[in-house]
Amino acid sequence: MAIPDLGYLALSENPSAEAGRALIRQFVLVREADRMGYDDIWLGEHHADGAWPQSAIVALLGHLAAASTKARIGALPLLPALRRAQPLAEDLATLDLLSKGRLELAVASGAAQPGLLATHGLTPATARDRLITVMAELQQILGTPRTPQAQPGSAGLVPALGRPHIPTWLAADDESGLRHAGAQGWGVVAAATHTQARVLRAHRIASEAAAAAGLAAPPLLLARFACSADTHDAAVAIARPYLESFALRAKAAGWGADPARSLATDPEALLAESLVGSHAEVAQRFSALSSTHGASRVAIVPTSGQFDTHKHILAAFVDEVRPLLDD
Repeated sequence: MAIPDLGYLALSENPSAEAGRALIRQFVLVREADRMGYDDIWLGEHHADGAWPQSAIVALLGHLAAASTKARIGALPLLPALRRAQPLAEDLATLDLLSKGRLELAVASGAAQPGLLATHGLTPATARDRLITVMAELQQILGTPRTPQAQPGSAGLVPALGRPHIPTWLAADDESGLRHAGAQGWGVVAAATHTQARVLRAHRIASEAAAAAGLAAPPLLLARFACSADTHDAAVAIARPYLESFALRAKAAGWGADPARSLATDPEALLAESLVGSHAEVAQRFSALSSTHGASRVAIVPTSGQFDTHKHILAAFVDEVRPLLDD
């Protein structure tokens, strides 16, 4: 199988509890990742989370479009259920034009964040339904450019999308959502905390729906915590404290209650499933993700909130790991 594309999932790590500083540093890293040749750069939407202060995702995507020139860019994920379709369509069409067609869209319902949904008058079930509704409206609006002869206030998107559609991915666990994604020709997203069984189930369901619709199997975008170093022990020494801290956050937030589906609260399991080790070990694991999980793209999350270490991990994947993949 083909080697997955290399992406970067940027979370604006904020170890010093200074959100402005974290955001500014994140975009320094974004520019570096684009210069280094990462295929994708993604920003995750997070709310009421001081560790990852990325709630204003559309504004951040605008900055990402300006801070990068080559990589595909997108939200991983964006939560359409919290938005209205018309202004979201205008935002996305503008972002796509500014990025010269590099924008991609990974969406989720937000079902894993019931507290956030409650502030918007939603439950996990109604958010799943609203996701499908908003996405259908969004696709219709994006496909309806406003004609030059149209009167002010009439229907039609301004600015119009510069291409037929924006590539779309779905992060979901419910069968109906996955079948909808497959039938629509969307890709599938799996988080760094998902068990292999959960990833394979999601991809299988979406693939069955795609086949029934006469479409090719959907691509899989897989997130992975990552740290590549000169030796295995050096990489583990960097990654372990980060993953232990993440597991404590997950327990406090109620993430990953079912260990059969999520590794979020188990730092040793996270370490075992992550891309952590010597450069040669990481290259082997990265390549294997296409055959073991069906991944066509892998977005890495460097396991450090420290700027210099984070940057070093990004560089190691390009300078040390990627040449081994080409071999």
